[in-house]
Amino acid sequence: MKHLATITDKDILGSDALSNAPPRIAVNAVLFDADGRVALSFVRNLDLHTLPGGGVERGEDLVTAVKREIWEETGCDCEITGEIGSIFESRAEHNFTQERYYYAARVVGEKGELHLTAKEIEDATEVVWLSIRDAYTRIDRKRHDSYQFRYIRMRDMIALKEAMDTLNPKNFS
Repeated sequence: MKHLATITDKDILGSDALSNAPPRIAVNAVLFDADGRVALSFVRNLDLHTLPGGGVERGEDLVTAVKREIWEETGCDCEITGEIGSIFESRAEHNFTQERYYYAARVVGEKGELHLTAKEIEDATEVVWLSIRDAYTRIDRKRHDSYQFRYIRMRDMIALKEAMDTLNPKNFS
């Protein structure tokens, strides 16, 4: 998979510090519905928009993990249509590293109910469907003070930009 970026505290805080923690493996998808709209998870209580995804569980391969995460966070079954790229994060302030793999996917069948964790329900998480350009703008316009949210914002914007540059533009209404 193409490496898109390495994000460090230099990008977020201007610090040269790096984490030495073993990496967490995670996946996300730019998920298109039949109308060409992209799914974003919206965490209402945190005012945070992000591409659906999460951590890979022990014994899961990346494709199985992304399909599970999409089902949990959007209520949709999906077909993986391609690879977008990987992003490596080194968060020195939290001594946390992460390898995150982004896929392109499309909804298969009907949209269903979300399958959220108790924390996601408590945070009033929902799914919103937007054009890819509107999804990028929604993430771009929110400037969070949170260290973690600044990483999330940067990585999702990099992945969405790559998707807009490389995927079929007919989906970008």
